[in-house]
Amino acid sequence: MTDQDIGPWYRQPWLWFILAPLIATVLYSTIYITASVVTNDGVVLEEYTKSAKSFHEDNSLKEVAQSLGLSGALRFDTVAGDINLELASSTGETLPAQLNLIIGHPTKASLDISVTLNQIRPGYYGGELQNTLKGNKKLIISPLDRQWELVNEAEPPYDQQSFTFGNP
Repeated sequence: MTDQDIGPWYRQPWLWFILAPLIATVLYSTIYITASVVTNDGVVLEEYTKSAKSFHEDNSLKEVAQSLGLSGALRFDTVAGDINLELASSTGETLPAQLNLIIGHPTKASLDISVTLNQIRPGYYGGELQNTLKGNKKLIISPLDRQWELVNEAEPPYDQQSFTFGNP
């Protein structure tokens, strides 16, 4: 055989048979690294901080609510889209005119729902639900200035339950 019979290196099938998986690996790893850097995982609802290899949960807002003696019951009317909250303070604390209700998705921050609850009369709040609720949710009630918060886990069905907060 001579050099003319073999042909150029890039026309050899065995070379491309060996290089194809390597080139594919470089392309796929570049795509996956780009996707992992560009996409956002979202924010976790609770006040968590990472310290070395452990996680620390900040319960200060929940402790403030407990010291104020706050307790309440939340009810959803998914047919009419109404949210009703009955809130009381065992220490006689003045309740704010508006509260913020966060209906949080367990894993995706983009699916969280924020609803403003307006005081109808002392201790009674109402709001309007625009979205349908599916799956487990975390319910967080706080004033607009986030001085305290009440937290509860919620599971469907939402129409047939009363979700309690605090220690009545």
